[in-house]
Amino acid sequence: MLELFRENKHKIYYLILAIVLLAASLIFEGGVYLWPVLLIFYFGYHKPTAQSIGIFVWCLLLFIKAVMTGIQTKTGLYSALTFDSEWMMISVLPFIWLYNGQRGKKSWITKYFTLYHLPCSLMDFDDFKIFVYQI
Repeated sequence: MLELFRENKHKIYYLILAIVLLAASLIFEGGVYLWPVLLIFYFGYHKPTAQSIGIFVWCLLLFIKAVMTGIQTKTGLYSALTFDSEWMMISVLPFIWLYNGQRGKKSWITKYFTLYHLPCSLMDFDDFKIFVYQI
């Protein structure tokens, strides 16, 4: 989106679309917590070290927030870290380090994974069961 805004003549349309998408992301999973990640990946493009440092710092801040929330509400550390789990985005770092910049092989696993798993993960599993039983 930012690249289109940078290169195109119709900048106002892309700016409005970006604002609408940012506002819509508030109601989707991830919400505001993914905005800094978006910026880290955009400005750290082809810089895995910068991306790793950015993700580490962001997840450290989220971890501190979760711990402080657990202390202030006296719900316990386990409960705070379980239900405020955005700090676990740090688990993407090994995949960033393993990525070599090349496209992987196509296989039947990737075909069926994207065809069936992705739509199921976008809706509740119970909704999917109801959908399958109606067919």
